[in-house]
Amino acid sequence: MRHSPGTMKPHLCLFLACVSLVTAQDPPKDPFVKDKKAAAAAAPVASGDPAAPQTPKNILCLVETFTLSQTDYAAMLDAPEGHDKLYNHTLAAVKAGTARLDGCHLITTKSGTRSTAECTDELIYPTEWASADSTGFQYPVTFEMSQLGDRFEFEPILDGENGALNVTHQFQRDRFFGLRLYKADTTLGGIPVTDLFKRTAPSTCRVIPGYPTLVATLHEAQTRDITLVFATFHVINLAPAKVPASKGAGNVILTARVISLDRIKGWELLKKHAENGGACLAALKPLLVAKEATLEHIATVSAQSGTRALHESGFRYNYGTKFYPPDEGWPAHLVNNEKNPWVAARPAGAASTHNFERRSLGFRLEVEPIRSADGAFADMTLAPEYVSMTGNLKDKNWSERYPELPLFSVQKITTGYTQVIGTTHLIGTMNPPGDTGANGHKDEGRMWLLFMDVNQE
Repeated sequence: MRHSPGTMKPHLCLFLACVSLVTAQDPPKDPFVKDKKAAAAAAPVASGDPAAPQTPKNILCLVETFTLSQTDYAAMLDAPEGHDKLYNHTLAAVKAGTARLDGCHLITTKSGTRSTAECTDELIYPTEWASADSTGFQYPVTFEMSQLGDRFEFEPILDGENGALNVTHQFQRDRFFGLRLYKADTTLGGIPVTDLFKRTAPSTCRVIPGYPTLVATLHEAQTRDITLVFATFHVINLAPAKVPASKGAGNVILTARVISLDRIKGWELLKKHAENGGACLAALKPLLVAKEATLEHIATVSAQSGTRALHESGFRYNYGTKFYPPDEGWPAHLVNNEKNPWVAARPAGAASTHNFERRSLGFRLEVEPIRSADGAFADMTLAPEYVSMTGNLKDKNWSERYPELPLFSVQKITTGYTQVIGTTHLIGTMNPPGDTGANGHKDEGRMWLLFMDVNQE
């Protein structure tokens, strides 16, 4: 029996670092060699100098994935200062059309907070089968779930002495290549088993905020391509609003907005405004008017400080999780039993459903705000999620006599950060899954941005 997605499979280690909020200026020529000392000397003043006023800090994490040929990647490394200029060479390849941006993920968190982002299709597949009948037909009994697409988990720790970050992370991108038939007897039809191509890169690294860092490479299964995963962190010092905040015990008013747009346009927008949610939202409004961006969802939640609140909007989808296989039955017959020698006939029975599970579709926001003593800040813990059902599993090797297996798409963030009360913050991206292979799912090339307004009565 399949349980809820959270219990189907252990969470992978921690995600990875996030790529640079690339500003309009070019990155330093040699960040980890020539400019490393200067950067390290300046970092404590910006992020961790004990002598400086201690203000709340967020860590902004952007991940960019670029796919290109292995030959081109090798040529970049062999070029003068290849390793140090790799990010610049990659951007040039995107501009020239020899590399493509196939992923862009952003998330805001705090030092010591473990955060995750999921852009996945949930593939449900059988792992246990009933015994074969007289024709060799087997029926699935037990099911598991595997997440296809991008998933990352990470935990940054800010070094207060030098401003560097120690990051434990894992970036994962899995793809489904279909079902193939496995035969216990080569004369029979066989049962379908999954072909999953798994790519992951758990690690721990030390990074200097503001510099794009190559944190992983992922190989393609059917081509000679390679995906470069760049990550950049920014440490953001928060200052309270100019207007003094109220210290009253009024409600905290939270408004979440999710806006989607083309990935390349969103990527360019993040280069300019990722650190300023208000400016980013203002830049999106003309795109909304021109229908180049779409308001996917907006919701307001009123809660007291320290109280967990929930907003949920969507259908409940019921589907089977435990089944009885078809029964061949038997004719009346004699057995070696003096008291009851005659066994009555048992008619054949069709497959049947025994247990159901219910999945919530649509938008869901679980959030807990904790207001600071001076009323200037709110520590936010939240888990926004959007789930859609994209049809039942389709594959040439999935028999029409097998159960219907739904395919769910999940767009989710789990994180914690600090927000100035009275402001709009860009929390991160809730992107749709990319090229997962499930039911022929292809990359839509879209990005979803999640904003949060925090005010108080």
